[in-house]
Amino acid sequence: MEIDLESLKKQQIELSKKLNLKDKININEIKYIAGIDTTFLTPYQNPTLAVSSIVVIDIKSFEIVEKVLAEKEIDFPYVPTFLAFRELPVIIEAYKKLKTKVDVFILDGQGILHPRRMGIASHFGVITNTVSIGCGKTPLYGKYQDPPNQDLAYNFIYDPKTNEKIGYALRTKKNTKPIFISPGNNVSIESSLYVIIKSLNGYKLPEPVRLAHNFLSDYRKKLIGG
Repeated sequence: MEIDLESLKKQQIELSKKLNLKDKININEIKYIAGIDTTFLTPYQNPTLAVSSIVVIDIKSFEIVEKVLAEKEIDFPYVPTFLAFRELPVIIEAYKKLKTKVDVFILDGQGILHPRRMGIASHFGVITNTVSIGCGKTPLYGKYQDPPNQDLAYNFIYDPKTNEKIGYALRTKKNTKPIFISPGNNVSIESSLYVIIKSLNGYKLPEPVRLAHNFLSDYRKKLIGG
């Protein structure tokens, strides 16, 4: 498959002009938070079957409110900084199935921690006009120092070009590697960190993302077993 990366870069830059990094909602009134995760049946082959899961929880009780899955054949390879073009088609299929009015979406991936401010969480948030936050397990962009080795320790991540604060390296638990938090869309940098911390339930990852990952893992095993 021929991919015109320059054209896709231009798309990302145009989308980044629509970013809103201010709070669209009162974060103290958040009720439903959704975690989004995606996997591939044969990740090193192309095309491959992509499966995306969204799990919505009630932030006060941490109970699951809704779970949806979607499958789609994807013919776009893994290219760093262009993840949205590979994963968003199936994520949007899952998003369309939701019945719950979700207040905040947390995606397994980056928000504005991206050279063009358009990681998958930002891309998703802009095209759906939702409140979205990126929660990456590995760093993609920015300069930072590792947080101290204690629960909920964090350091700012800075844009190496402008020195602006663009996110956080957050160590959710002692003796675990940090996760990388940044706004996707319609939320401030500070509120992104607040929402992630509020979403923790004793594990390294925010509870909605952890549950979406587990839901996906179970489903993937059934697919392979079947």
